[in-house]
Amino acid sequence: MVGRCPECAAELPDDAGRVCPRCGYSLQTPAVSKVGVGIMFLGLLLLGGYLLGPENLGLRSGWMPADLADLAIANFGLLLVGTFLLGMLLVAAGALKARAERAAVAA
Repeated sequence: MVGRCPECAAELPDDAGRVCPRCGYSLQTPAVSKVGVGIMFLGLLLLGGYLLGPENLGLRSGWMPADLADLAIANFGLLLVGTFLLGMLLVAAGALKARAERAAVAA
């Protein structure tokens, strides 16, 4: 990655990785954080389904087993909260990874 750091405008060496060696600016977001944001977006879609009513989503139309559809409708709130919590956990893991990389460059 050749270029300049957007924070301190220092030249970046080819082996800079994800963190600027001079100022510690994170140049790339860890992939696990991007996955977490995608899962939280899925949670927003589930929230829309929850507001519409899980019964109105067509889960009982035959594309999934009836017992599984009934279980999903009965526990839709838990599914929604679990999706958001998983997304937040993955974003936090990515933040900790970026923090560790920044600390390794600073040391």
